Amino acid sequence: MKHTAIVPSVGRMALSLVLLVCLLASCAVYTPPRPQMTNVVNPASLPGAVRTAEWDIGAMRYVWQGQGINYNEAGLLPVLLLVNNHSGRYPVIYAEECRGIGAGGAEYPPYAMEQAAEVVFASTAYKKSAEAAIVGGLTGAAVGAGLGALIGSGFNHGWGAGPGALIGAGAGALGGAALSQRPSMEQYRASLYQEMATYAWRPAPIAPGALVPGYLYFPINAGIHSVRVVLRVDNQAQTFIVPVSNPAW
Repeated sequence: MKHTAIVPSVGRMALSLVLLVCLLASCAVYTPPRPQMTNVVNPASLPGAVRTAEWDIGAMRYVWQGQGINYNEAGLLPVLLLVNNHSGRYPVIYAEECRGIGAGGAEYPPYAMEQAAEVVFASTAYKKSAEAAIVGGLTGAAVGAGLGALIGSGFNHGWGAGPGALIGAGAGALGGAALSQRPSMEQYRASLYQEMATYAWRPAPIAPGALVPGYLYFPINAGIHSVRVVLRVDNQAQTFIVPVSNPAW
């Protein structure tokens, strides 16, 4: 008598899912996941922080950590702005109203996101970084260890598993297989743009009890040592001069 093997329905479903994941992964497009902010330390711990009864404001300069593109060599000085709201109000800070203060008191507006990206893309540092990524294949550290490294390392790994996993790492088998593929120049460019946009300061109301980080992008040769921040709340404007601190590690 011929016996027919009976595969349990659960087993068949699991097998089908595995095959589907493998199939999708083989043709997946490189799409780095968007990192989610969780917790960072209080800006009041920075030596140059502004501390008030309602909020603490700090600023820290970007320092290249040895992986990914060096934004300083690419013509940018990213300054990480941190605001801790311990009031019951909802303040807002607009990047375009901030000013970097350089030598002799000269003031510089931060680049708009598109301008900052164009400065980077026109640099020799970007071209070298992109060529290295194309030749060697892009890893999680190649992109995620850029701007996110300052927050991840300096602030108790505020995005969880660390900067290499933030933008570069995939979610599960599908993401891992997709990201193991060698990217094109266009994909690498899009990845850097996504990194810069993701970590940029956003003009959203800061909720009571929230601690919000975000980058302001200034020209590297301006000698920025402080940031003038305009905080708006309840139809009022408060202006603060915040010294730019070195990384706190």
